[in-house]
Amino acid sequence: MVSVKTGRGFAYPEYEPFYPPEPPYELLRVKAEINIDLASRSIEGKALNVLKCTGACEKIVFHAVDMKIEEVRINGKQASYTYTGKELEIYPEKATSGDILEVQISYKTVEPRAGVWFIPTDKGKPYLAYTQGQPEDTRFWLPTYDFPNRKTVVELVIRAPKGLKALSNGKLIEHAIEGEKEKWVYRLDSKIPTYLIAFAVGDFYVKEEEYNGVLLQYAVPKGREADIERSFSQTKDMIRLFEEYTGVKYPYPKYSQVCVDDFVAGGMENASITILTSATLHDEKAHLDFRSEPLVSHELAHQWFGDLVTCKDWSHLWLNEGFATLMEAIWRRHELGKDEFVYDLIGMMDSYLAEYGRYARPIVTRVYKYPDEMFDSHSYPKAALVLWSLASIIGEENFRKGVKRYLEAKREQNAETEEFRRFMEEASGLKLDWFFEQYVYNAGHPSLKVSYKWDDKQKILELKITQTQGEDSLPKYRLPLEFVILGQDYKEERKVWIEEKQYTLNLQLPSKPKAVCIDPEFKILKALSLDLPPEELLAIIGSCPYLYPRVIAARELSKKASPVHIDELAKILLAEEEFWGLRSEIAQTIGSIGGQKARDALLNALSHVKHPRVRRAIVRALANFKEKPVADTLSKILLDENESYYVRAEAAASLGKIGLKEYVDVLARALETKSHNHVIAATSLDSIALLLGDEALATVEKYLSPDTPMPLRRAAIVSLGYMTPTQRVISLLEEASRSRHPHVKLAVVSACTRMLSPKVMPILEKLQQDVSGRVARNARDALEQVRKHVEKGEEYRKLREEIDKLKEEERRLSERIERLEKK
Repeated sequence: MVSVKTGRGFAYPEYEPFYPPEPPYELLRVKAEINIDLASRSIEGKALNVLKCTGACEKIVFHAVDMKIEEVRINGKQASYTYTGKELEIYPEKATSGDILEVQISYKTVEPRAGVWFIPTDKGKPYLAYTQGQPEDTRFWLPTYDFPNRKTVVELVIRAPKGLKALSNGKLIEHAIEGEKEKWVYRLDSKIPTYLIAFAVGDFYVKEEEYNGVLLQYAVPKGREADIERSFSQTKDMIRLFEEYTGVKYPYPKYSQVCVDDFVAGGMENASITILTSATLHDEKAHLDFRSEPLVSHELAHQWFGDLVTCKDWSHLWLNEGFATLMEAIWRRHELGKDEFVYDLIGMMDSYLAEYGRYARPIVTRVYKYPDEMFDSHSYPKAALVLWSLASIIGEENFRKGVKRYLEAKREQNAETEEFRRFMEEASGLKLDWFFEQYVYNAGHPSLKVSYKWDDKQKILELKITQTQGEDSLPKYRLPLEFVILGQDYKEERKVWIEEKQYTLNLQLPSKPKAVCIDPEFKILKALSLDLPPEELLAIIGSCPYLYPRVIAARELSKKASPVHIDELAKILLAEEEFWGLRSEIAQTIGSIGGQKARDALLNALSHVKHPRVRRAIVRALANFKEKPVADTLSKILLDENESYYVRAEAAASLGKIGLKEYVDVLARALETKSHNHVIAATSLDSIALLLGDEALATVEKYLSPDTPMPLRRAAIVSLGYMTPTQRVISLLEEASRSRHPHVKLAVVSACTRMLSPKVMPILEKLQQDVSGRVARNARDALEQVRKHVEKGEEYRKLREEIDKLKEEERRLSERIERLEKK
């Protein structure tokens, strides 16, 4: 492994490489007996950790945060221990290699700061409790070893209030009523890391079915039964596809999908029991342009990638998240076709490049402070694109063979990147160290600029490909590049290997090509730009049958096109037979061109286009036109109940961007609109604050209460960032920052980032110490932005003073010269 390009902007100066501990034991079994008291937000229980010593076990260290440790026993006898509030050190008597130790800990935790969440978090009597152990938060409710490099079988005995349902890992082996409590016993005989130990307790409606002997459960809050089919009906087909693709059967006896309110993530792939946000549940109207399948397929894929085989430590997280993200796209290809798959890949590249604009790091790195920092677009979409590039280079069938070997050989074990590389080499018969060096162990990515010109006399096409990547990427990449040349009566397909900074290819052709389609099926991770005139770009959009080159051409055209190109673009926008993703890109291109003709083309399209996602793109593009006729149209869309929720929300956002205060009343009416995840009200509130600034405070304050649904509460907090940092506004941000829920605290960070006032620095400094690594890192980044903004302001002030001083000296010098001339 050679790391030449370590990146920029990711690691702060004090960061050091992190290596997980290697305890002198195997974790054979964890059994937890817990009593859950919702009213007091507490858990009381006994944790049995069965260990096999692999060396001298003079000291056993478990992770246990903010607990009351009542007793520790080893093999039935009381044991001595010390407890720091974070770690429990236990001292066995003469334990040597091969000894089995049954360590039982009696404990209690009240209002844990992470790991287990009682909902609502900030106010009112809890009606729900659920866990979120990833990355290292199981230690907040269960004393055990809490890093991913030890795996164990699990049993949970849950006593919860009578009338509620409890779900956990593995099979339900016992259920009984004990007075005012119900007892639920679950056991999973497959080995998993402790961050995947999970439960959810609440008033759930549970639907059950079976797939090839596997029990499938769909648990939703009571009253949401009708939404189960829309969100989870594809689960069986997803399992079937993933089994076929990997060659490995679903690994557990059951698969539960449990939807909970105010979940701290989108979904969490706990082994055999995925917990998801109830926000994924949706009604028939939301189903027009909202789908649960991306989330459902992603978490299901983790049952193989992350659960069955687990990254050894967070530096190898991409083996979990990159695969889950790729399998999500593989499902999309299976369900909806190639264009959906490729557009998903394009979206992945967009997500990665957006993050790359802020920082770059190798996919595999040990230099981090919080494990949460590794859960980013390098580990998810970039990693998925790297895997797809690998599959494209060695062949998808060989890739699948390598995946099968990897899953079978490392079953119920931990894995590292080098092990995965060797499985891919064995399956393909190719040496792949160069590939992993480029894409996994170094920061950055290749950037290609492509141009071509036609020599009509010689009938030769000269194609130039230049690597233009910046300083934080390798100077040269080795990569294969396919292209298709389309002529009047011919089609040429070529594949070349790019290894130098500049590559030139001369091709003899029968006649001038209509279009050249670069990497037509988007097989290789790269940033691609086309150095071509608008007419050539239009030709690619009009003639190329592949989605990726057309999207790249449309984006390039948005920088170069003029009103004369709008008619051709509008034809594609209106063509219902064209893929919705391309039409959405075309809408954005037309919006970027600007002018009356572009405006009229977009407004006209609204009268004809039916696809809700294309309509969303048109409405978004109309934000470029700061005119009353456009705002009138958007107002009608916002209040039109026949429009989809998300088209209406986009209209609210565009009204805010247009900036005409007279439309605040329309936005205020939309605040009362019920929609999926309150998307219309939340977006309208943000636009009201954007338009009115300080005048919107009274309206925004109505939605800051903990009683407010989470999406609206978050929107209200973020909208405070548009306002002057008065004592009242700062006080409201401080109050919100004291929430238990990380989503609320992240909204505070977003508001502070918008505001960029030194007055928010104490809030960010406090949040920088938060128990959530995600909150802490975001708060630190925001604090750095505020400091830079303040310093920039101070520099500007000093510069103005210097300029004023020079002007004054110049004035005095002129006066002196004038006096001298008069003498």
